[in-house]
Amino acid sequence: MAPPVHYDLTCQMLLSNIMNTANPFPMKPLLQRTLAAILMSVSLQAEAVPTAITQNGTVTGFIEKETEVFLGIPFAKPPIGELRWQPPQALETRQGTLQTTAFGPACMQFGNFYTSNDPTTFEKPYGSEDCLYLNIWKPKTAEKRPVVVYIHGGSAVHGAASFPLYNGQRLAQEMDAVFVSINYRLAFFGNLQLKALRTGDPAADSGYFALLDQIRALEWVKENISAFGGDTANVTVMGQSAGCASIWSLMRSPLASGTFDKTICLSGIPLSSTPKKQKDTAHALLANLLINDDKIAKADELESFLKSLSDNELRDYLYSKTAVEISAAGQRIPMVPGVVDGHVITTSADEPVVNAVPTLMGQTLNEAPILMLHAYGKHRYTGLWNTIHCDCDFSPRDLFNSWYDYAKFKVVGWGLNKALLRLVNDGADLLEDQNGVPVYRYNLIWDNMPEPWRSMIGVYHGLDVAFAFGNFGVDTPNFTHFTWDNSTEEEREAIHTLMAQSFKRFIETGTPNESGIHPVWPRWGESRRMLEIQ
Repeated sequence: MAPPVHYDLTCQMLLSNIMNTANPFPMKPLLQRTLAAILMSVSLQAEAVPTAITQNGTVTGFIEKETEVFLGIPFAKPPIGELRWQPPQALETRQGTLQTTAFGPACMQFGNFYTSNDPTTFEKPYGSEDCLYLNIWKPKTAEKRPVVVYIHGGSAVHGAASFPLYNGQRLAQEMDAVFVSINYRLAFFGNLQLKALRTGDPAADSGYFALLDQIRALEWVKENISAFGGDTANVTVMGQSAGCASIWSLMRSPLASGTFDKTICLSGIPLSSTPKKQKDTAHALLANLLINDDKIAKADELESFLKSLSDNELRDYLYSKTAVEISAAGQRIPMVPGVVDGHVITTSADEPVVNAVPTLMGQTLNEAPILMLHAYGKHRYTGLWNTIHCDCDFSPRDLFNSWYDYAKFKVVGWGLNKALLRLVNDGADLLEDQNGVPVYRYNLIWDNMPEPWRSMIGVYHGLDVAFAFGNFGVDTPNFTHFTWDNSTEEEREAIHTLMAQSFKRFIETGTPNESGIHPVWPRWGESRRMLEIQ
């Protein structure tokens, strides 16, 4: 893309003046050539600054390996102050040029190794409420190329688009696509259903702010991605874990209709809950906040205390809390899925979806065990991080308080894994049988990793993300560190190539298959078979 005009014209004028033989200020030839070379270099650097004009204003990025990169582009107003627990608000037109060369903040959370590779951030407040930013990677020559929008995972309480595992540079080049990653509100900033917060606006009253953020990001892409070489008529939403569960919610929301054309959904299922569970979860947050403020002594006193407050008083109390206070009070309270509210989500998890599109689904052989390490093991993030990076011999017993706890971990993990994979099957059946759209599936079974990890957690939840992005981080600290050694480089690169090229065909044509290309992906509805990747 062309640089800002003033850079180019200034350099041209100075070069012309220096090299002009009629210059009234003659220079020695060596000095003349040196200054000309410097200005030529400045001119070329200016031309290398990628620039795009969005509906909100001009943005500039940088070049990385023949890829134009724009980081930290705002797609909505910051959801702070009175905009906390409100639907995302569209941005106004911005004056001047915005440099987008650094990631925007992660959503406020407590640090963990699914958000950052920096252990000094673990188990302490991390991020900001001001988090509605997206990132774009595009091949320099991209023109009307398919668009992929990535929604990160993290159980709806952790994660960030800035996580190094999700760097889109390599995929953008290999898929010849415009790759976008987005942040969205997490935990109780993104999901909170309370009568005291209702305003009469059905979107706000749903409490589904995370989903509304994702819809707003997709709307921004439709409005602006052509300025980055993207095809607004070919947008694929890709997500893993909670990001995949979000895709299922997008397919169940009429507000998202027309914002995407295909999905790549990794290790996630359609989920639903009940109003009672939503209320219980919100009240768990309230109880913790009030206990922390010494307003009640224990959770049993919550209902009685709430009777002494009006809705406006409770609302004012919640808005007076800092982001850190809310995040701390929400620690270890799991988020519950959405219920049908009739406006944002209009179908239940077992009904035909509103936005049925061709879908490529993935799973790993052992989804459950790594998700249960915190529940059954004795370490949180810092302890597990140290074990992951110790590069030493250890026993599974070192991660558990007793062999009995380890045995429970294995037995419960086996049962939960079977249940999770059945639910993935149910989701695929729903799309094929009730909506009639093509579904292609893979099962990652590669397990050539060191012991005792192989026996303890196997082909774990999230392993396919590293293979898909090709961001293995072999020489850098990250939570997949224990998985890799030099002997498996050829295997992992072969799997990455298979996935990246299959994804490329899928986003371009709606099928990962092409005549003469192997392996062949079976269509789920015709065979009830998956492509096994090993």
